[in-house]
Amino acid sequence: MSKDITSISESSLREQASKDGVTHLSTGVAVLKDGKVLIVRRVKDDFLGGKYELPGGGVDDGETIVEAAKREVMEETGLKINKVIGTFEGFDYTTNKKPHVRQVNFLVEVEPGDIILSSEHDAFLWVDSKAVDTPEMTDKMRQCIKQALANFGKVSSF
Repeated sequence: MSKDITSISESSLREQASKDGVTHLSTGVAVLKDGKVLIVRRVKDDFLGGKYELPGGGVDDGETIVEAAKREVMEETGLKINKVIGTFEGFDYTTNKKPHVRQVNFLVEVEPGDIILSSEHDAFLWVDSKAVDTPEMTDKMRQCIKQALANFGKVSSF
């Protein structure tokens, strides 16, 4: 997705996704701390196993995109979002079960707490712009994390 979504409402985003043939929405959540972004590694036997990504996941029926972001961060990291700072550009992808997924990305602040990974992930890292090229991840995800780091403090509310 090449269009900046920082000033688009959820209804407009969903309408555009429908026009674009998107079958599912997902979230990516950049948890920021001390100039670094939290990334988590998928377990080896899962889709994109062994690769790092932002916490996040699918938007369930009847759930807003922000609600999904909050739920996914809690489920995957044990952290509770206390503030959505804003959004930044996401991307589209496909899986074996989902033909056209659009990931909507958020920058967030979380309440203090320990990271407790779900069974979907086996490791986590805090990366800054110098370290983001090191962990194993897809090119789309790497660009996404670089955007999160670059856009911190420059995004609009969702």
